[in-house]
Amino acid sequence: MNTIEKTFHKGEVIIKEGHFANSFYVINEGTVEVIKRKGDREVRLAVLGEHEFFGEMSLLDPEHSMHSATVRALETTRVTIMSQEDFERYMGTLTPGMRNLLRRLVARLRETSSRVTEDKKMAPAARPAEPEKAEGEPDKEPGEPDKKESEPEKS
Repeated sequence: MNTIEKTFHKGEVIIKEGHFANSFYVINEGTVEVIKRKGDREVRLAVLGEHEFFGEMSLLDPEHSMHSATVRALETTRVTIMSQEDFERYMGTLTPGMRNLLRRLVARLRETSSRVTEDKKMAPAARPAEPEKAEGEPDKEPGEPDKKESEPEKS
């Protein structure tokens, strides 16, 4: 396998969103941030560290040959870079079912990542149902003691 090692310094862009993708990266040392553009601002999707990887999505999903996010070094970071051909040879050792599973996961991750940066508002999270009250039970705020408990006893 032909791999190369490269060092990136704090703030240096390793891969850029929208640029052609042809490599897979493994972090040997350091940390990076994965970011997407949303208009004129950046949205941080993840922070990756030692032994984690990036660049795989564009290689696993042939319909999307461009990087879906920018990866920038947060500190001096040393990576091993694998060519697309070597990555494909490596992936060739997997069963067709596992390759399909990885491609489906990448598609789902790409869709989720896209939703994070969309301008559309997502539906609010469902709230848990409130417990039903017994017929004739008085309305009270959650955490408020029952009236029977809070009334002083008469002697």
